[in-house]
Amino acid sequence: MLCSVRISVLENPFDLALVRWYDFKYPNLANKLYKYDCPWMTLTDSYNFVPVESLIELVHIVPRFDKENEYLVNTFMF
Repeated sequence: MLCSVRISVLENPFDLALVRWYDFKYPNLANKLYKYDCPWMTLTDSYNFVPVESLIELVHIVPRFDKENEYLVNTFMF
């Protein structure tokens, strides 16, 4: 979640979360979907606002600092 927005419409406020989406780094190569047993991801240009109540769980995204646009999902944290 990058930010949270509270919107008041007709006295019924609700919270929205701005979500940035990721995709597999190499979606067409089944043997390159994971690195170090973690999903190997890249940022997309997609953003969405979703209700906070619809979020299921948190995800820890770890950037690969020596690479450009490469991230790993930390599956060992939860």
